[in-house]
Amino acid sequence: MQQTICRKFYPFLGILLSTPLDWKFIISIVKILVIYDNPQITKTRSENFKPYIKELIRLSMLVGISEAICLWSILFFRNYLSILTINFCFLLISFKYYFTLYLENLIIKLNYVLFHADTLSEKLVLKIKELDNPEINEEDSINDEVDEKDEEGDNEPEPSHNFEGEENVKFFEWLAGIIDGDGCFLVSKKGYCSLEIVTQLRDKKILYLIKQKFGGSVKLISGNNHLRYRLHHKVGLLKLINKINGLIRNPIRILQLGRICEIYGVVLKDPKPLTYNSGWLAGFIDTDGSVYFNEASGQLFITAVQKNRFILEALVELYGGTIYPMVKQEAFKWTCYKKKEVLSLVNDYFKVNPCRSEKMMRISMVNDFYKLRNLHAHSATVNSDLGKAWKYYMIKWNSFMDKE
Repeated sequence: MQQTICRKFYPFLGILLSTPLDWKFIISIVKILVIYDNPQITKTRSENFKPYIKELIRLSMLVGISEAICLWSILFFRNYLSILTINFCFLLISFKYYFTLYLENLIIKLNYVLFHADTLSEKLVLKIKELDNPEINEEDSINDEVDEKDEEGDNEPEPSHNFEGEENVKFFEWLAGIIDGDGCFLVSKKGYCSLEIVTQLRDKKILYLIKQKFGGSVKLISGNNHLRYRLHHKVGLLKLINKINGLIRNPIRILQLGRICEIYGVVLKDPKPLTYNSGWLAGFIDTDGSVYFNEASGQLFITAVQKNRFILEALVELYGGTIYPMVKQEAFKWTCYKKKEVLSLVNDYFKVNPCRSEKMMRISMVNDFYKLRNLHAHSATVNSDLGKAWKYYMIKWNSFMDKE
């Protein structure tokens, strides 16, 4: 039996004999195997393998077991050490890889700190001020991060457009209405000037249209379904100011524009009198206006809300309607609800000065509203032709979600 076992290990003897091993550790393990496995095997000897055992005399003499146990134990621990060696090499390679990545990231951060120390210190001071004063103006902190090269017009391409012609005059009037509604002129603590306009996500084409004319950027406001257009490029901002100067009507916006005009050395113009065919109302409705109807009363409303009553008074003189105070909102609401006044706005004004937001879709449906109401389609049975026509009309109307 022992010779059969030993012959299986004979091809590996040359390799095993040349392998350095911890003999004390192997001797202790072999003794344990002898005690708990088969003590009878220690009594056997093989004459054929004694020359090889003599070369392992240190192990053979100290343990006093058969050649089979000696060879089996050597092969066992050789495989065991091989597995440990492979695992150790794998760990060493992994450590080298991740340690190299860590060093590269550390070097990049150190280089950034060394070459941007001034910028980092300014941001750190600003952050400390924000923590000390939570009511700090958010727009100021954003504008302070504007680069001087952007302010001088080095990084942003200058849009090339021909601004002449009556169509462009209508566009600038419309743009003034947009800015009076949802725009804001800003001057940061470092003196950087910018224009910001915020709209709902559905009206993104408005902002991209302005960007196409003057440049700037359009970004999604974090955690909100609104977009912000921002223009801080000096050349583009000066062009915009020259085009809308004298068309801004909101007193708050006029004061904001006045600060920028002082910085750029531009003379601030007084607002021109509002005329019926001015495109200003279309832009104002795009931002602060609403188009909706009351199904119970059958009245359709075109409204606009502002905190300053002064702006709305000019609308009453030109387009009719009434101004109502909104006490809870601390604002005023211009409401046009008479059929004659509404149809005059839709067929006379908005055909010449169309809105550029989704509200124009509802404005284009106003005539059909009055036609269906005159046919009493709203009160017709559901399965009748008029009832189905009213149903489809309502589905289309409600697909354009309004502010209110």
